[in-house]
Amino acid sequence: MVKLEILSIFAILLFSASCSFAGDPSDSCICNSGGSLFDLPSLDMIPTKVGNYEFPKSIEIPQNITPPADQEFKFYLVCSGYSWHRCVNKTWIFEESRALFFNNEEDISCYPRSASAVTVKNAAAPQGTVSLGIGSIIPEYDTSRLITTAIVTIPKSNKNDIPLGLEKTSNNAGKGAFEDVTYIVRPKTKGGNTPTIPCGNEQFPEGYIHSRPFILYNLFYHPKKGSSKVYRRSYRQQ
Repeated sequence: MVKLEILSIFAILLFSASCSFAGDPSDSCICNSGGSLFDLPSLDMIPTKVGNYEFPKSIEIPQNITPPADQEFKFYLVCSGYSWHRCVNKTWIFEESRALFFNNEEDISCYPRSASAVTVKNAAAPQGTVSLGIGSIIPEYDTSRLITTAIVTIPKSNKNDIPLGLEKTSNNAGKGAFEDVTYIVRPKTKGGNTPTIPCGNEQFPEGYIHSRPFILYNLFYHPKKGSSKVYRRSYRQQ
């Protein structure tokens, strides 16, 4: 269950994060320009589903991060938020990611009324492992959630960008979009990668947490119909 306190943090984080891949964020963040942070969203602006089930245009998936042949595309989400890296023994180690998911890239400018899912920290993940939880925040329509862990990464030429990647899921639970997702592909990213500056010094001492904004596309896959692989949940349906 996502705690209300976590969502309040995103109200501050996402107003300063990039709203899209193209142009000045101020050009696209128009939904909130005439209102107040304390304006409650209209009910007809709250998502009633998690995910966009049309394959995103202009997206190409490198062979190295293509899911197995018995998997097929289900939906995509655009993720915007911050990644945190902690200085440990003069090395930046991934701490966690705090982000919200949107059914469409343009929906980011309409926060807080438009998010459909959220990341949560995977407390069981070993230090430095890129693994986190993802879950719906519209429980009236979708209660599903899962754990995702990186298995393949492709560094980008821009070292500031999170690598492209393939992730494997586990601990699927609830009812909805995430309940049968097995793989997640990350084919488009901007920002959020491990800091390139040294740490363990006066400016960034041991234990310092560096926060970096990012935006990326996540493509969610599930088994093809008729696949010989039977998908089993890790947790009992709730």
